[in-house]
Formats: sequence, structure tokens, C-alpha cells
Amino acid sequence: AWWPSWLYRSRVRFGGVGVSSLGVSRGFRVSFAAITVVFGAWPGGGTPPVSSAQTGAGGKTAYGGTVTFVLENDVVDFDPLRSRAFVDRNAHYQIFDSLVRVDAAGKLIPWLALSWETSSDGKQVTFKLRQDVKYHDGTPFDAESVKWNIDRYRTTQGSQRASDLAPVAAVEVKDPYTVSFNLKSPYAPLLATLVDRAGMMLSRKAVEAGGADFTRKPVGAGSGPFKFVEALKDDHITLERNADWWGKDKDGNKLPYLDKIIIKPIRDDSVRTTNVRTGDAQVANNIPGKDVEGLKVETALTYQQAPNYGFDSIIPNRKKGFVFEDARLVRALSMAIDRKEISDKVFFGVRTPGYGTIAPSHFAYDPNFKPFEKPDPAGAKKLVAEVGRGPLSFEMLVTAGTSVDLQLALLIQAQLGKADIKMEVKTLEFAEILKLQDACTYTGATLIGWSGRVDPDGNTYSHIFTGAPNNNSCYSNAQVDKLLDESRSTSDEAKRKTAFRAAEQIYVVDDPARAWYAFRNSQLLTAKKLKGLVPYPDGLIRFDVGWLEK
Repeated sequence: AWWPSWLYRSRVRFGGVGVSSLGVSRGFRVSFAAITVVFGAWPGGGTPPVSSAQTGAGGKTAYGGTVTFVLENDVVDFDPLRSRAFVDRNAHYQIFDSLVRVDAAGKLIPWLALSWETSSDGKQVTFKLRQDVKYHDGTPFDAESVKWNIDRYRTTQGSQRASDLAPVAAVEVKDPYTVSFNLKSPYAPLLATLVDRAGMMLSRKAVEAGGADFTRKPVGAGSGPFKFVEALKDDHITLERNADWWGKDKDGNKLPYLDKIIIKPIRDDSVRTTNVRTGDAQVANNIPGKDVEGLKVETALTYQQAPNYGFDSIIPNRKKGFVFEDARLVRALSMAIDRKEISDKVFFGVRTPGYGTIAPSHFAYDPNFKPFEKPDPAGAKKLVAEVGRGPLSFEMLVTAGTSVDLQLALLIQAQLGKADIKMEVKTLEFAEILKLQDACTYTGATLIGWSGRVDPDGNTYSHIFTGAPNNNSCYSNAQVDKLLDESRSTSDEAKRKTAFRAAEQIYVVDDPARAWYAFRNSQLLTAKKLKGLVPYPDGLIRFDVGWLEK
């Protein structure tokens, strides 16, 4: 069953017949037959506890204290509508609540939405909402707020959430705490989509008051466990405890425990690790593989690792008129790179060889799909010659100041050189690379990864579908689009997997959108005195349950 252990009375009804499992986190395993999820009482006075059964692990919980979190880059955008960076989400998850959430095992759990019901034709999903939530500016969270947020995400020009919510035709307020999503067609990944930024709720008053400055100053906008205080670019972000947050721990105590979180962007991987080692910081979630074994035995630190949905890829610009317009040149990249060497020499086994968007933890993963398992530089060289444009030469954009990314780029450069492919490495600010990707104006390729989503649709659709916001290779294939639409519109997991597998064969091998090379793991490095935190499969930290040992 997908519900967590603390949910001790629940039932799921299909057309009036109670069953015990829904399997939501892996895409609905059932037909859309009047699905109703009905929740009984939670321990602690009817309030669902927060995030994880790990809350309070390691001793008696304590209130107070400040934690410094070192992040690999500065937050680019605090507005979930415009955000498209993993570093942004590290702040979002502390400031904003979403309609649905996942636990540490990647299973969907209620959050601002307490329950949901899907119509028999799968085209309407109705949510019952929490009634004890206020935004940081004091305005109430209700059904009207849900409608405003979802409409804003799906209709605003330039919204990065538009493809996530494309199947939503309209949002209908039924009563102050009941809201329905009317869908153009059944949309199996909807709940998983609402876990992340497409489901994050913001105060309309705060957004409108913030104006153009809102993307860097989301004052009063969230309803989450921590309030935004200030952000000084490339220096620090300060968040303070929301004393009025609705969340409680397993014993009914108010959350969060911590008084303050300071997020410090530090691009150099080794410097981040050193900050935790010296006590200048207490937590990090992106650790160089070369440091992991040593960190595991340091008595003042705790290192944790768990499976992750993320992937890494070389992202070529497939747009007409650019270097990688011809699919054979992208396939040549995939043939020439040595994924095992990358895993061993750059990531020291923390990341593993990967071949597409669908990670080992996804239901649609095929462990036998390893189309470029062995490097073939001679075959890559022959393929480039077939294109008839002479030797392949291109520019690779790499995030400035990140030693691991530079090491990775230099190793890829050497691997491609064996196929007579010339790659020039150029470093650039992370935010500037994102802008070039958005505009599809970078000339060669980029080297930016993806942190992963609970449903394979979240790893695939927005990256591969024609015109989707994260389709940074500017890729378009009508057959792939058709298959990805099919994967969204059916509730049958077997049919969804068939569609995903057929699509992946095309966009990885036959008409490749990118050259994938790795799957990720979630990492969490903390000071020993910082308790309660566990790694999540999306790689993001939930500070609402963290506490400092006195």
C-alpha cells in the first residue's frame, strides 16, 4: 500500500468496492472507475504528521538553533512558476507547501490536499483541502487560492509549469475547501506532478505585491515551515521558523523545530565539504564522490545515500542550422563516451552508467536497455563521416566554479577525442547557461543534469516533447510526442510502460535528443548533532523535521 505507517485508518474505493492498494507513486495501476481516497484520523488530533517516520530519531527532539546549508549554486528564481533549477527547489520546499507530497520512500502522501476523488471517466479530480492553513502574510489558503495558483501556472506566458499542467482544462471551486481539476483527457501523472512546483501554493496578495522583485524576494508568499527573510545574491539566503505552521510531528508537537536556516551558495565542491567538516555548515546534499568514503568514517559527521530519480546527459542543440541538427552526430556522442569510466573516475560509483530519462526506481525502467554500454569510438567516427560535413567540432558549456563538472567535461573531451570529435570546454555562469538553453541559442552542447521526478513522465515529457519548457535540446519527433501523450492518458501501468519504452528507444537511440551517461543517487551529509533528516529520492531536504541535539 502506498500510504505511510502513520495512516492507521484508510480505505480506497473503486465504484464502491474497497481495496487496499493504489500504487500512486508508480502511476495508477487501476482503471479510472470512480476512485475515492478516504482518510480516517491521524495521531495527534487529526493532523497528518510531517514527511517522515524518521522524525525524532536519534534522541529527544529539541527546539531552537540555526542550521547552515551549503548549496552548489545560488537560487536562480524563488517563483515556482519560472524556476527550472534544482538549487531553487532546495529553498522552495522550505517556504512553500504543495498540494501533495512524497515520503522518504517516494510514496505519495496527502499535504495541503487531504484527499482526492477521480471521476469514472478519469477527467475530473476533486480535492478536499486543509482548513487550518495560512500564508506567511496572514491570508488564508482555500479553494480560490488553489484555482488562482493553478490557473497562473498553466496560463502565464513563459510559465515553466505549462507543460506539467497542459492536460488541465479548468479549475472549479466547489466550496471554500473543495476544488476540482477538469481535465482534457485522463492524466495519470497528475498527483505526482502536484508534488513539485506545479502544485506549490502561493499567496496571491504577496505575488501581486512583489511585482518584478518577487522572483528574488518572495516575502510572505508561502505557507511552509520556514518564512523567507532575505537573499543576498551569491552570499546567503535567510529563512526563519514559521511559528504558525500547521505541521506536527508524530507525537503531536508543533513543527518545525529549527529557528533559522541559512543557505550559502558555494560552487566549489571541495569547499562545500570542508565547510561541513569544519562546522561552518551543518548540511550539504551534493558531495564529490571522491570524498564519500572518507566522510563515512568521520565521527562528527553523518553521510546518507539513497536511490534517486535523476539523470545526467550531454544536451546538444538539435535546432535546425546548428551543429547537432543531424541525429547521427548526437548518436556519435553516445557511442564515443565511456559511461563506466565516467562513473568510476569522476563520481567514484556515487552515480552509475545511465542510458535515458527513466531511472532504475521508475516502474517503466528496463534493466536490459543499455544501448551504448560499450564505447565505440571507431563506430562514432564512421557515423560522423557519413554525415559528410568533415570532422565534428563543438563548444561545451560548463558551469563556472564547479570542479567536478570541469573534471567531467575534460574526461568527456578526452573520450570524444578518440573518435576524432573535437570538444572545446567553455565555463559560464549557471544562470547564463539556463538562459541560453531557454532560448535555444547555444551553439553546441551543455552539461546540466536533472534531479528527477517520482513519475517517469516528470523525467521525460517536459524534456522531450516538442516545445516543452525543459526541452533544452530543442528536439522534435512526432512519433515520440504521440507515445508520450499515450503514456499520460491511460491509467494502465502496463500500457504506460509500453509507451515509455517505445518512446525511449527513439529519443535515446534511433533519433536521439541527447547523449545520456548517468543515473544519480541522493546524498545527505550532516553534522552528527543535526538529527531527523533523511535522503529523499528527489535529492531535496525537508528541514521541517530537522533538529539540533543540545
